[in-house]
Amino acid sequence: MPNRPERSRAARGRRLSAEVAATLEKEIREGVYPPNSRMPTEALLMERFAMSRAVIREAISELRRGSLVVTLQGSGTYIAATLPERSVFALIADDMDHHELRYIYDIRREVEAGAAAQASIHASEAQRRDIAMALDQLATSMERKGDSVKYDLALHQAIAVATGNHYFCDFINFFYNRVSMAISTARQHSAKDAKLEQIVQVEHQNIVDGIINAEPEEARAAMRLHLTNASRRLGLFSASPKVSKC
Repeated sequence: MPNRPERSRAARGRRLSAEVAATLEKEIREGVYPPNSRMPTEALLMERFAMSRAVIREAISELRRGSLVVTLQGSGTYIAATLPERSVFALIADDMDHHELRYIYDIRREVEAGAAAQASIHASEAQRRDIAMALDQLATSMERKGDSVKYDLALHQAIAVATGNHYFCDFINFFYNRVSMAISTARQHSAKDAKLEQIVQVEHQNIVDGIINAEPEEARAAMRLHLTNASRRLGLFSASPKVSKC
């Protein structure tokens, strides 16, 4: 398991790449880089922002995930011909307090519970096998003390794909990209207690069982319970809701 300084450096790298991505997105939307134009090279961006190649590459990856740029192998990175509308969500992980994370998990619980139910109804046999395989890979990564966050995401993505509705996939990817530190924190907490880690895996197993057995309400309830418990493991239930206006 990475030590604290390594985790701190990783978190700082993610924060810096998010800052670079936000600056570039603003410039793209303001027309500094017109549609179909070529982005500056990595070397130029490294010089401009005084950042490492890894930070710049992650920032470009973030823009690519947001469909703002496309990368053509051997040619470079180009601004998309048509820019996507700005998301109704604007999440910056470093700005989130417990209240904001609680709101996010409230949304995840409702939407992903529905995704689990939909997957249990619409998943093909191949997709059910993919979900079962993702669960096995998560279990293996936990046993080997590997990158369980990566495989946790892979399982939730496989479930979203099995719904047959690409908006579930977009939702999962959007939130996981922005709250990965919170998920990592929850995983690190669970990893300190073998019994707790087993409980988390049983929660995942119950979700998968509901999907594999085509039992939508069981899958829905299992996902709701898992994300409710995940919120508790992050201490989010101790955060009282703030007064908010839509």
